[in-house]
Amino acid sequence: MPSHNNVNRIVRLGLLISLAMALSYFERFIPLPYGVPGMKLGLANVIVVTCLIYLEKKDVLFVVICRVFLTAFVVGNMMSFFYSLAGGLLSYFGMAFVHSYFREQVSVLGMSVLGSVLHNVGQLWVLSVVTGRGTIALYYSPMLMSVGVLTGIFVGMASMYFAKYMKVIIKSGGPEPEIKGD
Repeated sequence: MPSHNNVNRIVRLGLLISLAMALSYFERFIPLPYGVPGMKLGLANVIVVTCLIYLEKKDVLFVVICRVFLTAFVVGNMMSFFYSLAGGLLSYFGMAFVHSYFREQVSVLGMSVLGSVLHNVGQLWVLSVVTGRGTIALYYSPMLMSVGVLTGIFVGMASMYFAKYMKVIIKSGGPEPEIKGD
């Protein structure tokens, strides 16, 4: 019989994955004034950034992978899966590294901007592999990096807000973490 803590953990992770999937789905309907195919705000990263504040790294990685797989299965396609997986994993590992080793020096906002830029780097890498031409990735990179910084700031601010008001769902039972902004 599973313990009460394991049931709480499973329910919490299920809710967070569902929230990330819902945000990922709904952001498809937000028009962006840029001509880069597939460019989005990255709203699902609000969940990932917030999870990094409260949860163990393995649980956050689980949320990232499940969100990518399930969103691609439900509303995406195989190509969107590869782009999302590469971007999501590179973003996660970069933010997790910064959060683990530079938590005092880098704010939630800074961590989010890093994650956004790394997400774009992962997607550009997939683009280079798929097309066999690295020059196409270089063509898109200035715009993606610029927009990545802006969306990273937006996601970081939303994450700080989300973290303050969603403690009931994501709090891991440990001491209250300090949410540091810029």
